[in-house]
Amino acid sequence: MTQDAFSRSLSGQRSFSAAELAVLSRILHVSLPWLITGNPMPGGPEADGLPDGRWQLDRVAQTVAFPAGAYREVELSTGSVPVVGPEMAPAEAAALVAERLGSPFGPPLIHDLPANIEDAYGIGVFVAAEGPAFDARAMATQEVTYIVVRGTGAWYHANWVLARELGELMYGRKSQIGQRGRTQNPWASEFANALLLPAGVLHTINWNKQTPAELADFLWEAGVSAKALALRLDALGIARGPAMVHADEGTLQLLAWHDPGCLSHGRAAAYRAPRIPFDLFSAHLKGMREGHVDGTSLAWMLDTPLSEL
Repeated sequence: MTQDAFSRSLSGQRSFSAAELAVLSRILHVSLPWLITGNPMPGGPEADGLPDGRWQLDRVAQTVAFPAGAYREVELSTGSVPVVGPEMAPAEAAALVAERLGSPFGPPLIHDLPANIEDAYGIGVFVAAEGPAFDARAMATQEVTYIVVRGTGAWYHANWVLARELGELMYGRKSQIGQRGRTQNPWASEFANALLLPAGVLHTINWNKQTPAELADFLWEAGVSAKALALRLDALGIARGPAMVHADEGTLQLLAWHDPGCLSHGRAAAYRAPRIPFDLFSAHLKGMREGHVDGTSLAWMLDTPLSEL
């Protein structure tokens, strides 16, 4: 940092960028979530009041906390997801969400699930192209609510974990920023299944007469993996049928066998590249033009060299 930028940050005339806070957290041996929110991370060094040189930074927590710092840097807030559980059944909650997002198995729901969730609830959906191993994590503070999905070519799996994290928010069980481990929430998993694989739709299909090509078509339109479908059928007590034997070959192989062109479809690349909400992207670009932010946070989120911005 320049001396002027550092001085203005300390005096409150300038906010530290999320990227700067990430570096500071490593130097000071404290968690990035604490620097962003002021809330000690359970088990973190700041919870005991003193830094501990032996403490290892939680890379998942740092990655998932970064968007909160990026919002804070440009003084931007988001909407929130209404809490309906656990009083409401997952299937009932999924029906409400499907109605808000669009009809099941239609382009408004599956073809760009991150954008549809953002549009429906005003929250952020991020794809972190690089970083530690995790699938997805929902986060919420008083100012922002967002979901981070780990970048992957398996868009059908990413759809499911994104839906699961939306279920976490609807259930009211928000992962604390900085808290890495959490037990599985059956309500959120059931919500994801009901949203992407509605029981009413599955019961109308004669799985015993379904061909492998028809199975591939179904998986493509549903936007889920063969494994998720198999587990859902088992849970509903529906016989898988002979075509589901091919599900053991893997979803991607099954889809490519049926239609090689699906690999170049936009939906197949939805979670491969970094993704940030458009309003946050615009706010950071505006801040760069006006000199309020230096672009380091935007470059990090887009996994792009600052010079290219």
